[in-house]
Amino acid sequence: MGNWLFFFALLLVVFSLQQYVKNRERMSAGLLVAGAFLLRLAVAMMDPYLHDWDEKFHALVAKNMMTDPFRPMLRVHPVLSYDYTSWCCNHIWLHKQPLFMWQMALSMKIFGVNEIAVRLPSALLSAGMVWCIYRIAMIWTKEFNTAYIAALLSAFSWFQIEMVSGAMSLDHNDIVFTAYVTGSIWALCEYSRERSWRWALLTGCFVGCAILVKWLTGLLVFGGWCLWVVLQKDQRLVWKNYRDLLAAAAVATAIALPWQLYILHTFPQESAYEYGYNYQHITEKLGAYVSEDWTFHFREWRLQYGNLLLPFLAAGFLSLFSKSSLKNSLTIPMLAMAAVVYGFFSFVVQTKMPAFVYIVSPILLTVTAVGTHRFLQLLDRFSLNKRWMHLPVLLVFALSTLRPADILDSRSASDEERNAKIANTRIFKKNHDLPDNYLVFNCKSYEDIDMMFYNRYNAHSWCPSEKDLDSLLSAGYKIAVFQAHKGKELPGYVAANPDVLIIAEEFK
Repeated sequence: MGNWLFFFALLLVVFSLQQYVKNRERMSAGLLVAGAFLLRLAVAMMDPYLHDWDEKFHALVAKNMMTDPFRPMLRVHPVLSYDYTSWCCNHIWLHKQPLFMWQMALSMKIFGVNEIAVRLPSALLSAGMVWCIYRIAMIWTKEFNTAYIAALLSAFSWFQIEMVSGAMSLDHNDIVFTAYVTGSIWALCEYSRERSWRWALLTGCFVGCAILVKWLTGLLVFGGWCLWVVLQKDQRLVWKNYRDLLAAAAVATAIALPWQLYILHTFPQESAYEYGYNYQHITEKLGAYVSEDWTFHFREWRLQYGNLLLPFLAAGFLSLFSKSSLKNSLTIPMLAMAAVVYGFFSFVVQTKMPAFVYIVSPILLTVTAVGTHRFLQLLDRFSLNKRWMHLPVLLVFALSTLRPADILDSRSASDEERNAKIANTRIFKKNHDLPDNYLVFNCKSYEDIDMMFYNRYNAHSWCPSEKDLDSLLSAGYKIAVFQAHKGKELPGYVAANPDVLIIAEEFK
């Protein structure tokens, strides 16, 4: 099914390019958005398992939210002691803001508990980003070619597609956050064109949703909005601009603040720790990239966009710094937002993660599209304005951005780690004919999360101590353990206990 979707996605993009050549603006953009959605869905369907970091944790909390949306839980019934600060193994799970998991929970309510339902909201929002970026570039540059190229680069973004598939670290949290921030920038651009209160309120709505996904970086667009007002001499003293900005801020607050007050009241210990941990990201090097320095996010360009686009990004910046472009009321606010994000996460925030700066991708993709458009204008001089000559250039850019070889290589049939994940997921999906009151132990490390997602058992990746085992049996729990496997031998007191059921399944 995924291969067929991939084919139809590329077919829609071919039709979109055909409409681009004919200068049919809305039709070409609409087909591109549809193709982008199918492309994301196709790659999401290629992985019949949950990825380790951190998709499966998000998916399990979302599954538990299906029945209790206001009590985010990783392990619903912890029968043994746990560390509430350990996000991988605790009970109340406040490690991330809830909106993206609520979306996943709703999707699973409709389509069932499975990987595709987990990934579907991200696929929809990431495809929606393509339209938003098209409109951002169109309003900012007033050039259809530039807008279409920016949208094309977003549609074929390998980085976005792999986040949607769950394969990229922080996965759905980062792509949904980027989508809402992109939506806020788009709504501000529409507001700059119409000065309508509805666009102001929509901007605030997107900001509130962004905060409710990942936290306060979602406020970015308000800084750009303030700068946009201040830089226009005829707008500085217009009360309507400040009224609309305050209304947008009120909407954002109304969306994001209630959850913060709720968790502070309901889960005071856990919420206090998580707010403190969020601040630690600024002052300390945490996570997997502790050895990285201020150059990290600039070097990540290759991962997020590809080296081929670098010269065109530079050309786009040079073009936008011309006198005529700087007169455009959106140019300085847009570039300032990008500069602030890169500066803040490079020089202030000590923790480095790849997607921290990706929220300004709509701005950088537009700048790159400006540079590409200038190159195509030069090409037009030699091709007597034959628009179809753009197609080879755009196809090369699209394929270099998509990186199809990397997508296929990471899903190779010879990949032993991938094959093990697929085989083990089949085990987790089995019923095993155990009643609900069984506690299951000795899963592979962290794969208890997978089993609790696919099944109804309270699973653990360790074996209980002899004291805990006796205590659980005395309390009436039934105990089952997976047989010994690599790195997970069964203690003698477990293997020899007649009240312990041993599940004869072999993990890969």
